[in-house]
Amino acid sequence: MEKVYSIFILAYLLGSIPTALLVAKPFGIDPRKHGSKNLGATNVARLLGKKWGLLTLIGDMGKGIVPMLLALYLFKDYPQKDFLVAGTGFCAFLGHLFPVYLKFRGGKGVATAAGVFLVLCPAALAVALTVFVLAVKFTGYVSVGSLLASALVPLLIPFLCHKEVYFYTALVMAALIWFKHRENIRRLIRGEEKSWKKN
Repeated sequence: MEKVYSIFILAYLLGSIPTALLVAKPFGIDPRKHGSKNLGATNVARLLGKKWGLLTLIGDMGKGIVPMLLALYLFKDYPQKDFLVAGTGFCAFLGHLFPVYLKFRGGKGVATAAGVFLVLCPAALAVALTVFVLAVKFTGYVSVGSLLASALVPLLIPFLCHKEVYFYTALVMAALIWFKHRENIRRLIRGEEKSWKKN
């Protein structure tokens, strides 16, 4: 169990690394105080340009991918492998949402969740990513794409990956993503959400 706890803690600490803050720091910009004030790739792209937004996206996805690959290797012979690997990904995701380094005030978790499901269920992620791209293209709102894609993943997993623990992991992660997007949802309802097309 010591190994399990160690990997879970490591995953959380990796997930807690504030990629957006590190990318923006050399420019003297704190994403928490500018733009949407979110520690995510979209806000960094708005503030610094798409190149830096992409770098933030890769970093945030990597926070999900790296601990997952480590868990797959270390837990490959464990009978509860699926649970332990999913748990590792969930800890990384929680780290991004509630980072210990930033007084538990983090981002919205979409990119880190994508990194987790790139390893857990790439087929579900591929479909969700397609929906995300189409939603952003036609609505102009990244938040709409994020909400739709996150809700779709748990619906797809029973058909594409057939792992019950992955389904419940995706369901809880989707609920947390929607919770973190609650202000975006309010702005969408009021017609005040910032459109990507206007940037």
